[in-house]
Amino acid sequence: MNSTTRGNSLYTYHTITNAEFTGVLDKYKVYGYVGNYGAPETFTECVSSMYDYHIFIKYSDKIYMDVKNVGDIVITFTELQQNKYWKHYYDLSLMLTNDKHFVVQDLEYNSDYSDPHIYEGKRYWSCNTAYIEGGCDTKTKKIVENEYNCYYRINPYDLEKMNYSSQKDLIIFKNRYNQRYEVRSKLFEKRSIYYNNLAIDYCTSLMENELDELSAIFEDKKNAVILATLNDNYGMNGDILMIIYNNLINADVNKKYEHLMNELGTRNRLESIARIIAA
Repeated sequence: MNSTTRGNSLYTYHTITNAEFTGVLDKYKVYGYVGNYGAPETFTECVSSMYDYHIFIKYSDKIYMDVKNVGDIVITFTELQQNKYWKHYYDLSLMLTNDKHFVVQDLEYNSDYSDPHIYEGKRYWSCNTAYIEGGCDTKTKKIVENEYNCYYRINPYDLEKMNYSSQKDLIIFKNRYNQRYEVRSKLFEKRSIYYNNLAIDYCTSLMENELDELSAIFEDKKNAVILATLNDNYGMNGDILMIIYNNLINADVNKKYEHLMNELGTRNRLESIARIIAA
């Protein structure tokens, strides 16, 4: 695997350009009541959290998949694409994952101390992905921004040399998967449509926010270029120029161009504009 690393005393961050790390974590709340069978008899409402997950690593044509209460398996990408359930969750994971080439080492998950237990045993590798949260009713679901919450059972670097799962193991995995509630209850079709729409709305919102940020950046650059042009054409007084600058430029990025504004008289217009655009 082609990778670069950086880190600190706690974590190591890996960027692996020829592998992809994605996942879908579904956190849902279950409401119930706890009885107090004294005199008088009372009941207290309680809320607990349940989790479901599909976690993937893609390396070339090889796919590692780990599913809650089912197990893990190594299959071809073609095999995954031919299964409507697996394909749905894989496609969903691509929409929810922030950087699919990014994985973190040593963010330890330990089921002995974590409550509630999401995974079994200890896990040390995780990818950065948003997760789905809400009640059992899909209409209450929402997507929560990226966190390191999809933990791998394996060391991702081991996948390169791992063999594909045997036909026997694949059959066992499929049989276990078909016992999942959403498959047995025929709820998958309805849920998958809702989850897809939820993820599309999430991705659209992210793109709109990025466009808004880019628009603000370009607007600030445009205003700075206009001021550079005015200064070059009319030799505008420096104090007046800065007053206009402070009112035109977004306060959050004001200092980004301030030194360039102060240096306008020392270089020609084209050089000033080039420096503003490059900033």
